[in-house]
Amino acid sequence: MADLNIIEKANKVLTFRKYIREECRKKGLEYPSDEKIAEYIADCGGDECVYDLNDFMSDYETKDGVFRDPFVDFKAEIDKYSWADKPSDEEMREYISKNGYNVEGFLRQHTINSYNPLERNTLLSTLKKCTIPQLVALWNDFIEEAAIYGADSYIYDLKSDCDVFDLRKSMCPSEWAKVHSMASRGIRYVSWHNLNDGKILSFNDEDIKGTIIAFWSDIFPRFLTWTCECYNDLGKANTDGRYRGFFDEVIRPVLLKALGYNYDPSKGIVEEIKKD
Repeated sequence: MADLNIIEKANKVLTFRKYIREECRKKGLEYPSDEKIAEYIADCGGDECVYDLNDFMSDYETKDGVFRDPFVDFKAEIDKYSWADKPSDEEMREYISKNGYNVEGFLRQHTINSYNPLERNTLLSTLKKCTIPQLVALWNDFIEEAAIYGADSYIYDLKSDCDVFDLRKSMCPSEWAKVHSMASRGIRYVSWHNLNDGKILSFNDEDIKGTIIAFWSDIFPRFLTWTCECYNDLGKANTDGRYRGFFDEVIRPVLLKALGYNYDPSKGIVEEIKKD
């Protein structure tokens, strides 16, 4: 025998839908889509109270619950940051239309766009051509060479015997136990703020990319000062068996292009870019 509850529920929904339409007509409001009405009912669990017209219209008119514009919450998160040049609503909406409501992604893209062309192009080249371990090596080289930030900003690789040895010999048993637990959960990268509050922080791949992006305005000038002396060996072996370092493969081509030259690191050839 057919379940009559299905018919009863369908009648309730249709009646509820009719009342909503009539109420919106009275108030001169645009009628909500059937999809939003269905989402409202589902969000309330389909209980009897869900068919309260006053409650529905209150949420609909105040843009609360399922009718809340997610842009409002997105913008509120962005507004939490101190901005010298605050992003416009248009910039945020353009990002959302392409990437969704990803706050961290927006902050990252906004930071990249804020750099001058040479900084931005070298950064994009770095993110494109370097692996995560190479980005970690780049960060640690920067921390050591520039000495702008504390040595406890170093990022340890828990798959590196040297890094594990350094942590184990320097940490107290409770600290090492925490690191060991993190490693057992698949966490590969950590920082240990032993010169500050002693916190042990984990880093995933996106955290590492975000760190490079956020501090690029500090990192980039160091290449112009030290080039190959400090920023060439990131442990990158090339597919052709020859070793060419980070600066030569990733940074130099961008710098030379900005000066009007094409550079092929595999051949060591520099050619002037011909203008039409």
